[in-house]
Amino acid sequence: MKSAVSEGNAVELVLDGENFFGALEDLLDAVADADPGPETYVRLAYWEISKGLRLPSGTTLAPKLKQVANAGHPVDLIMWCPARLDVHFDKNMSAGILEENEATAAALGRYDGTTQGGRIRCLMEVYNGWNGSSVHQKIALFCVEGKLTALIGGLNLANFYWDNEAHAGTQGGGMGDPPLGNTVHDTALRITGPAATDIEAEWLRRYQKRFYEVGTVSGSIGRATSPITDPEEFDRLPRARRGDQLHSSQKVPVQIATTNSESYLGRATDIQALLVEEIRRAQDTIYFEGFAFSDPTLVSELCSRLQKSHPPKVCVMVPYPYAKNPFPFDYLNSISFAKLSLASCTHVTVAGKRVARADCSVWKVNESLNAWSTLRSITSMVSNKWLENDTFTFHPKGGSSTTVPLLQIEGFEDIAPVDKDVECFDRARVRFLSPFHGKTAIYIHSKLALFDDRVAVVGSANFTYRSMVYDGELSAFVRDEATTRRIRDALNAHYVSNYNAVKSSWIADPRYTYSKRESVNRGEHALVALRVEDFPRVLPDDPSYKKINHTFI
Repeated sequence: MKSAVSEGNAVELVLDGENFFGALEDLLDAVADADPGPETYVRLAYWEISKGLRLPSGTTLAPKLKQVANAGHPVDLIMWCPARLDVHFDKNMSAGILEENEATAAALGRYDGTTQGGRIRCLMEVYNGWNGSSVHQKIALFCVEGKLTALIGGLNLANFYWDNEAHAGTQGGGMGDPPLGNTVHDTALRITGPAATDIEAEWLRRYQKRFYEVGTVSGSIGRATSPITDPEEFDRLPRARRGDQLHSSQKVPVQIATTNSESYLGRATDIQALLVEEIRRAQDTIYFEGFAFSDPTLVSELCSRLQKSHPPKVCVMVPYPYAKNPFPFDYLNSISFAKLSLASCTHVTVAGKRVARADCSVWKVNESLNAWSTLRSITSMVSNKWLENDTFTFHPKGGSSTTVPLLQIEGFEDIAPVDKDVECFDRARVRFLSPFHGKTAIYIHSKLALFDDRVAVVGSANFTYRSMVYDGELSAFVRDEATTRRIRDALNAHYVSNYNAVKSSWIADPRYTYSKRESVNRGEHALVALRVEDFPRVLPDDPSYKKINHTFI
């Protein structure tokens, strides 16, 4: 799904769990305080909903939702229900999420409020995409007398996502393994206006599954789903009227897009397609932040843009690589880092030898990506070697052609700096950065992108193959310079101490980063520019990295 760009929206960036869960609780309270009526309700759709999610007031999610129902308002929840095969082959992730979601459905489903009209219903949704995929959207909708507010972004309704803007690691959430210290950075958008009705349309499309039987080849159906006796009830559900949503003070253009693989013949990869368009249009800076940046299409488009005239600066914010990472994201980030660096650098170091691009008749990355996988069809399920066989070939003048695996490249350099005190690396057109709070690395879970000061993208979609091609995802494209600049400036202030947003942009300015991990000692927050040696130099031991990020075979 790709909506038309809607005008007349108000958009607010929400940083990190404390602010997000505070906004969530405030909006739930606003619904609870409203007079009961058909146009006042709460609708949630999440990959994970924990009934024990703690809220800033000290209560937890389950009694808060019951409070809304007791005030006479309907509350409807959609939660992902992994198919039985997924649970069998992915016990650590799918089974744990299923257990949490089923516990929430058991505690809240079929709850009748103390005031007539109030109740809670749950849908445990089986996602009929590729086997092993998930519906990963994160949607919260709050309607008061026909006025709709939406929260979307990267945070699920679970205690893992608790952290504050200081990232001191004292909130009990996040990743705990060193150098991470119970930190997690995430982002969301609060949207009012016509774009909120586009988000509601996607929620309603999914909720309609409560009114017919949903199954997979494994025979799995959504468990703990509240029963429906009237099949025409869906048509009678209230919907916020688009014409009632225009915001009086802000007029921000917003476009909503999704990824969906529930139909092999009509799959939606609109988030990826729109990101490709913005990469091609970018003039000055491109910025991504997430725990992984590995979608081959996005990487390829960036490489192409970097090799054309007037290339932009590219900055990718990822977590600092760490030894106990249970997922292969550090490895995947290292491959993307190598490809983007090779597209823009002037020198590489291989086997201790520094090679100048200008002296080479051949300078080429050799992709092992199976060509069928780019067709977005059932043929994409062909076994695929993906990234582990990617290599780099260079042929210096007067020398011989050499091909090496990307993991064997020892360093990259960009144009020699004018200032001799600034290292070549800090002048690189491509920069992978990791944020720190003192000596603690901040775990990045956000899914955010910026293109110049024109477009900001926030949603549930990671910048990986599965989020771009087959998982169920939803992201907002904010097409407004003033709003994009506010989001950029908020990130600037968040990541960099003593930042002056008027004078320079940290995305391109090396003065606000440190090139070595040991240099993080000036102020509470700092950014580390990653080098080749920071990344893992070997393939992950667990071959499941293909399934987690790219394909199932």
